[in-house]
Amino acid sequence: MCGGGESTGASARIPGPNLRSTRPSGAHRRTHHVHVPSGGPRARSFERGGIKFAILGLLKEKPRHGYDIIREMEERSGGFYSPSPGAVYPTLQALEDQDLVTSATEEGKKVYSLSETGVDFLEEHKERARHHHSRWEAQWGAGPRTESAAAVSGIRDAIGDVRRAVRRCAGDSEKLKEIAELLGETAYKIRDIAKR
Repeated sequence: MCGGGESTGASARIPGPNLRSTRPSGAHRRTHHVHVPSGGPRARSFERGGIKFAILGLLKEKPRHGYDIIREMEERSGGFYSPSPGAVYPTLQALEDQDLVTSATEEGKKVYSLSETGVDFLEEHKERARHHHSRWEAQWGAGPRTESAAAVSGIRDAIGDVRRAVRRCAGDSEKLKEIAELLGETAYKIRDIAKR
């Protein structure tokens, strides 16, 4: 059975007519309170504070720049979740403001590292970190899934093809009706697959 109703980077809306699908007739440890700005719809794939712990966990492994963090999250989710720059970079800035991470410019890129204070923070909040990590694995798996990532990429391409076709048919009500009916039938079949 497919995952729950969380938003992912793979979700999309098709513009045009109402395509609602129908059944076919046929050091000193301190407690830190870090405010992390909202990163938009894709950031809601995490519980409150989840993206903060995900980033800190990745930086604990090794220093990374912002794009590397985005790419790593997408890879580890099998392509199902890709945080927006608007979620990652403000979070990194908030973590740096709280001295949980440090940054240095290398070859023109800002590279972030976990600070000693950040290490202490993760140790102090290891239960919360473990909770968010477990939730991540339950939702997307324990690591990269090449086949899933390839499938998601194919789905995105197909959605793009549909969008372009709908735009080409703008103003032609008969073609749009035909497309809407076909998509309704397809959506019904997809829901059946998801329920297995």
